[in-house]
Formats: sequence, C-alpha cells, structure tokens
Amino acid sequence: MAENISYRRSNLREALLDRAMTVLGHRGAETLSIRELARDLGVSHTAPARHFADRQHLLQALAVEGFEQLGEEITRAIASTPELQGQARLVAGAYVAFAVEKANLVDVMFRHERANGDGVIGASAARTFKPLLQLFHDGEHDGVVPVGEAEMTATVFLAALQGIAALVNCGVVSPETVPQLVDNAVPRFIASPGNNSRDVRS
Repeated sequence: MAENISYRRSNLREALLDRAMTVLGHRGAETLSIRELARDLGVSHTAPARHFADRQHLLQALAVEGFEQLGEEITRAIASTPELQGQARLVAGAYVAFAVEKANLVDVMFRHERANGDGVIGASAARTFKPLLQLFHDGEHDGVVPVGEAEMTATVFLAALQGIAALVNCGVVSPETVPQLVDNAVPRFIASPGNNSRDVRS
C-alpha cells in the first residue's frame, strides 16, 4: 500500500524527490517509476512532468541531490579539525559511510551522467569534491603531498575510498574493518607533518 504523503502544490518537486529517495534506498533505481511516485503522492500521472520530463531527468536530479548531500558530509568533516591528515581521515570515514549506507544512491550518482550527456551531474560532482581537492593542494603547500601531484593524489584517494565502499557493499570486506582500512590508507596519500619520508618537496 502506498504511503499517504502530504505536499503543497509549490513543493511537488521536493515531494517527488523525497519519495524517490525512499524508493531508491529500499528497492534500487530499477524500480523507480514516475507514475508510481505520482500515485504515492496522490497526484495525476501527468503532474510530475512539470518537474521531470522523464525518468532520466528524475535520476539526474537524484544524482545531483546525492552529490549535494555528500558535499555537506565532506565539508563538515574538513571543518572538524585543522590538521590535514586528520581532515583526510574524517573525509575518508564520512565518504565510505555515505557510500555504504546509501549504496543505491551512489550507484545513481556515478552511473547516469553518460546516458544524459549534458554535464549537470559532472558539474555537481566537481563542486562536491572541490573542498577535498583544496585539502590536497594545501597538503602540497605544506609539504605533505608531493609537489605537482595534488590533483592526481586526490583522484586516486577518492578511487581508493570508492573501492573500499564497493568491497563492503559486495560483502568482501566487513564493515567493522573500515576504520582500520582508512587508518592504513590515508598516510599513503597525505603524510604526517614532520614525519615525511617521501621527500615531497623535491
């Protein structure tokens, strides 16, 4: 039975996204249907067309919302400590937790840009990861990231986090091991101040 979800005419788009997020989290992107969302909200099946022309545009909006949520987590983690390696650890923990808890959303975030091709999701992702990229540029300036390698290091760092989350989600790695994996991974990308054996300024 569909949930009885109330909304105002002015916030139908938000209500559709909220309901879509719930369905996505429980059942995955394959089950998302704009017609079903409209039925759940008690509106005509044509009403969502004012906000989402088709299913692909709905998925795009979900991806953008997902990157906004992830961006808030990253920004909060970076603001929690002034120390760069500590920031990287907190970002890593927050990222993996997000990717595990919202695996279906993350799947939409990273799989649906090519199908649309207008760059909206990519632009949203770039905004999300800008604070993390700045963290690695700061690390380069402070001598804890190799000179000239901030962007590459940040990219590989993100790939490592995505890989850890994927291993957890497919059952290869236990969620309980994530903190240990993060503790092991972070120093490989950003050194501790005063304990840098990589001669990053050379």
